[in-house]
Amino acid sequence: MISVGGTVRFLYNHFLKVNIDQYQANKTFVWHFDMCKQLVALKKQHTWLKETYSQVLQSSLKDLDQALKNMKHGAGFPKFKSKYTTPISFRYQQHTSISACGKYVNLPKLGAIKLKLHRDLPSEYIGCNVTKSPSGTWYISFIVERAELLQVDKIHNPVGVDVNSEFTALSTDVLIANPRPLSKKHKQIKNLQRKLSRKIKSSKNRLKAKNKLARAHDQVRCQRYDHIHQLSARIAKAHDLVSVETLKIDEMKRKSTPTAKAVADAGWGMLASLLEYKCQLLGHHFIKINQWLPSSKTCSSCGHKKNSLDLKQREYHCDACGSTLHRDINAAINIKNWGHQQWCNDHTGQELPKAPVDAIMDILANYGDCSASQTKQEAVGL
Repeated sequence: MISVGGTVRFLYNHFLKVNIDQYQANKTFVWHFDMCKQLVALKKQHTWLKETYSQVLQSSLKDLDQALKNMKHGAGFPKFKSKYTTPISFRYQQHTSISACGKYVNLPKLGAIKLKLHRDLPSEYIGCNVTKSPSGTWYISFIVERAELLQVDKIHNPVGVDVNSEFTALSTDVLIANPRPLSKKHKQIKNLQRKLSRKIKSSKNRLKAKNKLARAHDQVRCQRYDHIHQLSARIAKAHDLVSVETLKIDEMKRKSTPTAKAVADAGWGMLASLLEYKCQLLGHHFIKINQWLPSSKTCSSCGHKKNSLDLKQREYHCDACGSTLHRDINAAINIKNWGHQQWCNDHTGQELPKAPVDAIMDILANYGDCSASQTKQEAVGL
């Protein structure tokens, strides 16, 4: 499979060079159809290309074609793939099968490869994608078509989700601790990085140290994925409307602070993405509320808004009604109320839910039509 990855990488880089030359000459590109025509002549020149299944080679050209088209949407010019830093990945669109015992997968021109299935697959699937992780573990993902359920037309059980570096708070008065796998393995990873830096470049000992470090990072990634997948599935299945807060996560992670590390370790963006697609599959609704709404500063009981709230203050105490609540639970309840109100605005004929802050509806009614600065001013003026 490593040889297939090398062939795919060679083909991608070869036609990327062809496109670079043509673009410099007359500002045009060689698109997928023409690249496939040139591939026939290239196979005669390099006979070893025939050892790889033709559809795998064509899929690599489709990826390059898409990368060139993405330039119109602001993406930069495609870059060459490196043997040392680019993960091996290739895909089959058809003619693959799983053995009757479920222990082998048959791939064209590679034969039967031992397989460990994590779940039962349907009798028919579209294709599969083979990838190699930095730690050297091979994964195969099967593409399955599944009909989406019709979305519910009435909301009976909404929930708000507020994220924190330590907890994921739900409006149902539940705090779910984040496992923070990177912080737990920080010392081990630091030692492995130090050992790697002391090894001679291109030596076998350096390669061994590099693999050990990659395995440690792979364990962190798998632990984070496992937690977020279970959490998102639990929330999406139990609630017909899931509301989250819009956050500028990339900007938070750019700062070299402990908070940025904690944000990356908690996987906030990944949680929102998984919630969105799982709600869509289940026929439930997913809403992102306006990022400028003061969810933490507003009392979920009476609607009183504080002018400032220190980050170190983990309990929200309302000066108006005297209610005391965990800061993140209070924010999650506000997110639920505002998300439900926004959903009712988008679906005519729905009865607006009662919430302490009805003035926020003026903002939500124009959500998407006003600029971020205008929305911020309106939110502050409540």
